[in-house]
Amino acid sequence: MKGSSLRILIVEDEAILAFGLEQELVEAGHATVGPFRNVATACRAAMQETFDIAVLDINLNGELVYPVAEQLTRRGIPFLFLSGYGSESIPEPFRAFPRLAKPYDPTEMARILKELT
Repeated sequence: MKGSSLRILIVEDEAILAFGLEQELVEAGHATVGPFRNVATACRAAMQETFDIAVLDINLNGELVYPVAEQLTRRGIPFLFLSGYGSESIPEPFRAFPRLAKPYDPTEMARILKELT
C-alpha cells in the first residue's frame, strides 16, 4: 500500500450510501474526492482530479458508469465496482475488476483497497 492514507474517488448516486462510504473511508485514515453522482461529473473528475483509487457504483440514476471506468483504465488508476449488480451483468472488458456487492462489508472493502494499491 502507498502508505496508510489514500485519496479515493467516490462515484455513488445514493446520498446516504455515499455519505456512509465517505465517512468509513475518512475514519480509516483516507481522503476522499467526491462523491460524484452522475457520469458527466464523474468523468470530469476521473480526467482532472488527483487520486489513488476509485470506488464506482455501476448504476448512477439510470446511467451506467463504464465511461468513467474507461477513463480510469486509460490513466492506469485502479478501481472497484460497488454495486448490487452481479458480475454477469458487467461488460466483458470490466469483469476482471473487483466488485463488492451492496450492502458491503467495510472489512472486505479495506481488503480490496489494500490489494489494489
